[in-house]
Amino acid sequence: MNKYAFAAVAAALIPAAANAGTVGGRVGLRLGYETPTVSGDGDVYKIGSAVSYGAEAGLDFKLGKIVVGPFAEYDISTVKNCDDGYCLKVMGTLNAGGRIGFLVGRSGQVYAKLNYSQIKIKATTPTDSATDSEGGIGGAIGYEHGFGKHMYASIEASYADYGDFVGINLQRRQVAAGLGLRF
Repeated sequence: MNKYAFAAVAAALIPAAANAGTVGGRVGLRLGYETPTVSGDGDVYKIGSAVSYGAEAGLDFKLGKIVVGPFAEYDISTVKNCDDGYCLKVMGTLNAGGRIGFLVGRSGQVYAKLNYSQIKIKATTPTDSATDSEGGIGGAIGYEHGFGKHMYASIEASYADYGDFVGINLQRRQVAAGLGLRF
């Protein structure tokens, strides 16, 4: 009888152990490539393209083969565009929202994010400077792969639309890779 009880417990625990690296609290570092753009009159103009780096934290809950949870991330941007002493620099981007993932294999998940996004931009002239922020809606799709119970790596593509920002439509596109720890 004991061998049947052992087999039943083992059968119940194997799926949970297989996806143990996809649930719980997590923190990670991010490295990305971003392109903030402005649009108007049917044309799209790049502010610039450059590297971004930052961090993300989240809490994931498993519901069958689905993983859901909140997240927050902040990326520092190196995008800067100057012409004749007039510069536009993206300072950083804050995202906070929810994530839903679908388990793939023993330690992966394909996920989608929906979030509030706030971008901070600094404009300078030869005699003055000003900083302003604008909020909007963003989203991302990506893949996360767990390595053991505590490490993971991810890659994602994201887009945010900030609407009207000083008379022009502002967007941000980014591809980012991440490396993190679960606890």
